Amino acid sequence: MPVVLAPEDSMTWLTDPDPEHLMKPFPEDLMTMWKIGRNVGNPRNNRPDLLDEVRDDLFDL
Repeated sequence: MPVVLAPEDSMTWLTDPDPEHLMKPFPEDLMTMWKIGRNVGNPRNNRPDLLDEVRDDLFDL
């Protein structure tokens, strides 16, 4: 899992000899997630639209 830093902590992360105190869970209420396509897993694919939301209408009524 990547470390998500506040902008003001970026220099501390790079210069502190022991930046472990910055490794804390990112607040869940600030996260946004959506389903993306399988093409994102192929390193040959490098397009910004790979991160666009994929809608699966199969089970929508």
